[in-house]
Amino acid sequence: MKQAIVGAGPSGYVTVDFFTGDYRISAQISVRNRTVNDILNDKRVSYIEVFDAYISRISQPGYIVGSHHVALLRKDSISFAVVPMEESRPSGQRAYRYGGKWLYQVFCTLPAFEVQGKVRTTGKLDLYAFLVTNVDDFVILTEPLARVANFPDNTFSGESFLVNRLLISMFCANEQPELAE
Repeated sequence: MKQAIVGAGPSGYVTVDFFTGDYRISAQISVRNRTVNDILNDKRVSYIEVFDAYISRISQPGYIVGSHHVALLRKDSISFAVVPMEESRPSGQRAYRYGGKWLYQVFCTLPAFEVQGKVRTTGKLDLYAFLVTNVDDFVILTEPLARVANFPDNTFSGESFLVNRLLISMFCANEQPELAE
């Protein structure tokens, strides 16, 4: 069962699907003049407030086990978030860093998930630098696909993923990049 996830809600809010090792939380978050990337990578707060949250198990993503108008979600428990492309990049001054000309196909494992997608870089992808010395906790994957490891027919995709690099247990990349457009 493949599910494409994209969304925009009322003005100032973005619909995001958050995945933990056990759950999928579909909710709205208030972004104001920031992006979802800014919010997830903000080291000053460890929880984010979500609205109109619908919770399902990753083993049964179509079955809602609970819904709540307001909830708090601990950022370090998020394996990845599915976001619209414009929400995946940082706002403001740091946005220039994401204009790399090379795309590397990558594969990584997270709690309960196998994720593949593409990483944009300005030069050769250094796996160590990408995972260990990166200042952002959540990294951008484009053209992503996530598969539930114990339920391989359950897949999720979207415009982009923000992947919690601190939860990545294995990270692989193709040696030959492709030229980005």
